[in-house]
Amino acid sequence: MVAEAIQSPVRSARQSAAAASARSRTEQPVLLVLFFASGFAGLVYQVCWLRQLGLLLGSTAYAASTTLVIFFSGLALGSWLWGRRAATLQRPLRVYAGLEIGIAVASLCYFGLLGVYHSIYGSLFSSLYDTPLAFLAAKALLAMTMLLPAAVLMGGTLPVIGQYLVRRDDETATTATLLYGVNTAGAACGALAAGFVLPAAFGFRGAYATAMALNVAVALAAWVLDRGAPGVTVARDTPTAAEKAKATSGDAPVSLRASYALALLSGFTTLCLQVLWTKMFAQVLHNSVYSFAAILVVFLVSLAIGSAVAHRLCKGGVEPRLVLVGLLSFAGVAVAAVPFVFHGVTGGLYYVAADARWWAYVATVFATVAAVLMPAVILMGTVFPYTWKTAEPLGLGPGNTIGSLVAVNTLGSIVGAGLAGFVLLPTFGLWASVKTMGLLYLAAAAVLAQRGDVGFAWRVAPIAATFLFATVLDSASLRLVRTDTEKNEIVYETWEGAHGVVAVVRRGEHLRTKVDNYYSLGGTAAATYERTQADLPLIIHGSPRSVFFLGLGSGITAGAAVGHPLDKITVAELIPEVVEASRRYFGSYNNGLFDDPRVQIVAEDGRNYLSGMDETFDVVIGDLFIPWKSGAGNLYTVEHFATVRNRLNEGGLFAQWLPLYQLSRDEFFVIARTMLEVFPQVTLWRGDFNPGRPIAALIGHQQTDPLDVEALVEGFRRRKGDSGAERRGALATTSLFYAGNVSADRDRYAGHFVNSDDRPVIEYSAPITQREVRGQAGSWFIDRQLETYYSELAQVAPPRKDPYLAELSDEEIGFVEGGRHLFSAKVFQRLEDAERSAEHMAAYSARMPEYMVASTDQVDRSRATDSLDGL
Repeated sequence: MVAEAIQSPVRSARQSAAAASARSRTEQPVLLVLFFASGFAGLVYQVCWLRQLGLLLGSTAYAASTTLVIFFSGLALGSWLWGRRAATLQRPLRVYAGLEIGIAVASLCYFGLLGVYHSIYGSLFSSLYDTPLAFLAAKALLAMTMLLPAAVLMGGTLPVIGQYLVRRDDETATTATLLYGVNTAGAACGALAAGFVLPAAFGFRGAYATAMALNVAVALAAWVLDRGAPGVTVARDTPTAAEKAKATSGDAPVSLRASYALALLSGFTTLCLQVLWTKMFAQVLHNSVYSFAAILVVFLVSLAIGSAVAHRLCKGGVEPRLVLVGLLSFAGVAVAAVPFVFHGVTGGLYYVAADARWWAYVATVFATVAAVLMPAVILMGTVFPYTWKTAEPLGLGPGNTIGSLVAVNTLGSIVGAGLAGFVLLPTFGLWASVKTMGLLYLAAAAVLAQRGDVGFAWRVAPIAATFLFATVLDSASLRLVRTDTEKNEIVYETWEGAHGVVAVVRRGEHLRTKVDNYYSLGGTAAATYERTQADLPLIIHGSPRSVFFLGLGSGITAGAAVGHPLDKITVAELIPEVVEASRRYFGSYNNGLFDDPRVQIVAEDGRNYLSGMDETFDVVIGDLFIPWKSGAGNLYTVEHFATVRNRLNEGGLFAQWLPLYQLSRDEFFVIARTMLEVFPQVTLWRGDFNPGRPIAALIGHQQTDPLDVEALVEGFRRRKGDSGAERRGALATTSLFYAGNVSADRDRYAGHFVNSDDRPVIEYSAPITQREVRGQAGSWFIDRQLETYYSELAQVAPPRKDPYLAELSDEEIGFVEGGRHLFSAKVFQRLEDAERSAEHMAAYSARMPEYMVASTDQVDRSRATDSLDGL
């Protein structure tokens, strides 16, 4: 009777455990679907957070890394905390539901905090900007209070759900690898949706709301599953003290210490390589939000496949040490080989699918990235999940085992995210850094092989592979900057940094700066046009004392401002290496920009600098930005334009230069509509008369006053250093560039979107337009389209009735009309319509002074006559 009384509770516990195990197996497919949705939502959050905090803290690499470090720190802390608590939970599924609800609530609070921080950020910026470390710490604190609560809860989901599903300690690895793979697959789908669909269709707030709705739906489903299920204490086969001692010592197949070391290594190398390989593909892609999303999707899919492979290996009977030595060896070889594979697949850094239309380009990008990265990432992605197999013998409980290894892995990711861009790239360069990651895998394989009986071949293989990649197959011999030998291009100097690869290249007798191979930041061949981008707005203002430049490039544009009698010239450039390139190689073209005491050059996000500092300026000039490049769309938003207006002095103006040869008509109209939302008066000015590659400036004015003719003439005199320059010559030269009064034709733009931080239309439409044009299925806003628009603008607001031109005489109005006819003449010449070209050239000649007619009497004359300097 006594024995029966003792055995009865034990039997009851085992029956309860068996029932719970059967229930968990039945519920597993449903829970996997829920965990997939949770992974989807998590990646959508990450994309939204990176963007929103980038807008708040600045789109610098340091700000982005700070955000990632805070996010991963929260995941690590959550995995560790909830992993330790998991074994004490009576109802893990209900706790999991609470975590998902908590994520949604914390994410909702994020919006409130974001508004508060926007209101105080200006004070922080102005008080701490001169102490970079303190400012970075303040940024980290802001990011921490916004991200940490949600990230800690996210980190707890895997150990808690694992605690519920695992009923025997020897099932920990198989269950954890399955959960991890499914969650990562969900994250890949989230990356696809966040990169290609949600923000473009619903805006970032809509994307955020979608993620929150998913969290709530997952929580409700988990809560329903938990209802009616009794809380149970699950019976587990607890290892003996001797078994525990063996597991933690070096006598175990793989010790717990070694499992932690491998998890740390895996997190470190995976995040390092994600950063490095993203920079690698930036050399051959058009670097839009879509390109980066494609890389992330392939990376996450490969990690999910790696987890699936680990799941199969955990079910096998192969000795764990041998499995790990093999995985590490193959991963090391595959990683070290990536630079060679990349060069082979891209034909030596050729632009991927250069002439393909949009969807063909996207498919080619996915295929290219997969061909180069998938083998290596799958092998890398198998290592970490398999460490759950080696940690099983300790008997810490499933939640603790899963959580502790995830925490250690995430800590490695934190270090990798910081070191890759700020230490490895500038110090060792891209190819050497990638090779180093491969050698780390091989070194880990060699160490692990020497401490166990894995056979002679596996002991020698990682050492031999290390020698091979350190000597014969050294990727340092591969080039990183592609040059056009037919055009006699020579690379003078290259810088590698967190923002990309910057190179100064000579082509013939001219220099230019390139970022990531295919993005030109200007050069000496276009010096006259670059100077016009500064001269024209400053002359229009007439008497500016201060100017702010958004973007430095070669420094030629900002250098033109040195020739004006200004008190203060401030230039903001996002990429520090571009500043160094301009300083070293373009000094003779930028008028002593770097030596002038009036000049302040800051390596900072220009938009963030304007929003943070309390300085004001007479003129703000936005450079020519590549519209489809990731992040460039932020400089065309209504919020940015409003910030610029707040930084203008009374009577100030903002000139945003636009590369019309990189914008569609609709995209130009979106930007114009957006500027009209902010400025009471917007005018349009040509930057040249080149119909095939035209540039133009939308100029936003603080007031609706007409053009101050006397101030313009004085500005022209001050720029030319000729106090005796006549009014007629000044107006003839300058008015020629006036294209029309955009604000007088507001209804034309009313049907177009306002480009905003929430709905960044340009950032998501411009890349598609670029591919459609390259595939000959679309067109830029050039040639006949632009000529027609200029004509329509002149019909709606004829120069003689344009309120902005009210102070011009009839002859001076003729100069404005002459500019339109000159552009039309060049358009029709380009279209080989000689008769219409001649008509417009005659109309131009009839309106202009004789000396200007003489300089442009041949429409095909040198392009120097297209610029303000040339005229």
